Amino acid sequence: MELLLTDEQSMLRDSAATFAERRGGAAPLREVRASDSKLDRGLWREAADAGWIALLAAEDHGGLGLGLTEMCLLSQEMGKGLVSIPVAGAAATARALGSSGFAAAAIAGETVILPALAEEARAIGDEPPGVAATINGDRVTLDGAKTGVPFPNDADAFLVSAASDDGIVLVHVDREAVGIASAAVMDGGQTGTIDFDAIPGTLVAGPNEAPAAIVALLDALHLSTAAELLGVMEAAQAITLDYLKIREQFDRPIGSFQALQHRAVDNLAAIEMCRSLTYQGAAATEARGSSEGLASAALSLAARNALTVTKAAIQMHGGIGFTDEHDIGLYLKRAMVLSARYGNAGMHRKRYAQSAEQHD
Repeated sequence: MELLLTDEQSMLRDSAATFAERRGGAAPLREVRASDSKLDRGLWREAADAGWIALLAAEDHGGLGLGLTEMCLLSQEMGKGLVSIPVAGAAATARALGSSGFAAAAIAGETVILPALAEEARAIGDEPPGVAATINGDRVTLDGAKTGVPFPNDADAFLVSAASDDGIVLVHVDREAVGIASAAVMDGGQTGTIDFDAIPGTLVAGPNEAPAAIVALLDALHLSTAAELLGVMEAAQAITLDYLKIREQFDRPIGSFQALQHRAVDNLAAIEMCRSLTYQGAAATEARGSSEGLASAALSLAARNALTVTKAAIQMHGGIGFTDEHDIGLYLKRAMVLSARYGNAGMHRKRYAQSAEQHD
């Protein structure tokens, strides 16, 4: 698929590619894996200075007012470079913060505010899962838990969805106020559960505005993650093709073996299908205002194909691909983390099917 980009979109993509080449790659990722802090604040400030956290926020709220196509172009380059900062999540959150006083500091890179939306599934018959909100003016008290929150120890605050008596709301909560149980994930980052026990927060969006804001936030998270997985696949494929040209067996490059050529072509087809669906989903969402079905379809396909492509890349490298010293394994690890960050492929296939039924 050949993307027809505007001059501004091409400049954004090239800027992101330069940033990823200069500040990303395997060496910085290995440093992150060995460090207690999983988010480089200097790198975060550079991303903010480039305007990337402001990408989606409205211009009258201090943002750039750009769309999901631009967000996907940025995320794709971050995926290629294995850049380990959640720029897309922060940008989507900054848009959801709207005109609140928290948006300006987030856009400037002074604070890191990340979404906390996922909740633990319960067995049928158990009490409804989630976070309950008690509202008193703009002040809110939260009880419950959110799970699967990336980089919880490095965030300054969270944007939390919660159920009040009047409906769903969005609440800003400081990290220092909550309990966090975190665990390392295989690409060197962290994920965690946030516990709320009569925790105070500030209302960002009430029952009238929050549902639409949450749908838009989820669409942005899902599409940008699909685009990041696309970048991971592209980089893994490029590294593997270079290796097939130089690695020799029986006095000839292994890339001349027909079985490996067929496998490489299959991977290319998988990558191009993801590219097409991801950018079609971004365009459709911008045109309609919401397209959660397409966003989930794009992420489901990207999650499945990214694992297929990166596993094949390791296999085509042979024994060296299975060692931690070779960079190719980092792409599989990143693919595995991203493919489960906001729900796995199966969950998103179900979400797409439900959306299709509603529109029949």
